[in-house]
Amino acid sequence: MTALRRPDGTITSSRRVMEKAIYDFYSDLFDNHVHLPPCHLREDGYVISSVLPSEVRHAIKSEKNRKAPGLDRIRPEHLKNLPTILVNTLARLFTRYLSE
Repeated sequence: MTALRRPDGTITSSRRVMEKAIYDFYSDLFDNHVHLPPCHLREDGYVISSVLPSEVRHAIKSEKNRKAPGLDRIRPEHLKNLPTILVNTLARLFTRYLSE
C-alpha cells in the first residue's frame, strides 16, 4: 500500500500515519460494543463463529453516505434503511457462507 485516505479526507503516504489510521478504523469497527458468540471447532480444524445481526448493522452504519454504488448498484443509504428482518437474514447468510 503506497497511500491511504484518512478519515478527514487527506491522503497520506507515511507508513506510521497509515498504520495508525488502519488501527483506529478496525479498533472502532470491532470495539467492545460487538459481543461475539462462542466459537465452535469443526472437524477440519476451522473455527466457526456466527455472524451476529449487531455486527452486520454496525458494519452497515459505519459506511459513509453518498458513496458510489458497487456493481450491485446498492448505495450505503439503501442498506442503512434495511428492516431488522433483512439484517437478520444477512447475518444468517454470512454465517452460512463462512461455514462452507
